[in-house]
Amino acid sequence: MSLEFDRILIGIVNTILWSAVSIVIVVLVIEILNRRYHLLEEIFGENNTAAALLAAAFVLGIFYTVVQIVIH
Repeated sequence: MSLEFDRILIGIVNTILWSAVSIVIVVLVIEILNRRYHLLEEIFGENNTAAALLAAAFVLGIFYTVVQIVIH
């Protein structure tokens, strides 16, 4: 195989691997916040926009951090 194809294949595998790691971290953080503060009940039951924004900030922050780790 060519060197370019190998680099593309390695890039795809790294993308899939780090995406899976990010998703696992996000699920764990949301689960911890849900158990401690009943986050999902606040978001969906009470229609609390601030709780939804907090959860979204955590998700975006985790994804951004993992991306920065992978890039550098």
